[in-house]
Amino acid sequence: KSTSTEHASPNSEIMHEYDEKLILEAKRNADSLTLSLWDFGGQQVFYSMHHLFLTKSGLYVLVFDMRELLDPHTRNGAKTYLLFWLRSIKLHAPSVSIVLVGTFLADIMEEKGNLQVIDKILRELTKGSFAQIRVPGEVEVDELIYFPIDNRERFRIDQLRRAVEQCARDDQSVLQEVSIRSMAFLDSILSEKQKQKAYLTFSDEVKQLGTNVGVPSIREQEEALAFFHERGFLIHMTSTEILKNIVVINPQWLIDALS
Repeated sequence: KSTSTEHASPNSEIMHEYDEKLILEAKRNADSLTLSLWDFGGQQVFYSMHHLFLTKSGLYVLVFDMRELLDPHTRNGAKTYLLFWLRSIKLHAPSVSIVLVGTFLADIMEEKGNLQVIDKILRELTKGSFAQIRVPGEVEVDELIYFPIDNRERFRIDQLRRAVEQCARDDQSVLQEVSIRSMAFLDSILSEKQKQKAYLTFSDEVKQLGTNVGVPSIREQEEALAFFHERGFLIHMTSTEILKNIVVINPQWLIDALS
């Protein structure tokens, strides 16, 4: 029986844009996990931008130099740095997990007890005020509150990876299903990067892109943008009408403009 395409729904056209094999592959690999990494600048010039990038979902890996905590001359500065970031994350993302990571393990391994000294400093610094800090039990390292690693020597990197993956899997928000229409909407927005665009206007460009892929509803477009903002795919703030009209697809452009 032949079917006229004149009355085909927008969804059917969108479906055709996705190879059926890809959809089947996604179903087979339902347990797979893809992470988007954001590297935040630790310099003070970026502190005022935290509210733009610290979203309420995800996982935060707070990295510090263990040598600075062991050196009496730099210890206070390092503690201030760590406490600032912990408080900032707690303020902007109160329910997400935090993994503490100490670097330069190879440089401090010779002296026995260094790891425990750092652990004691961290526990006294946090004093149970940051329940978000976690080390998943199945990959716990020496009962420490943090992960000591060394990038150069590749020490304990795999343990950190497993911890990050476990934390991500424990986050129930990653199980939220996303419609094919919304994914098509996101793809159409991000594809504008190829045109060297740093941002799009919601009132003109984004609305039209949504209509083109079968998402004409303004409410549905706004919900999709809020979701993708939380997931770190783009930046869309809604506190003012001016900001609401800007959808940033190149975060570096925003950083350069503000700094």
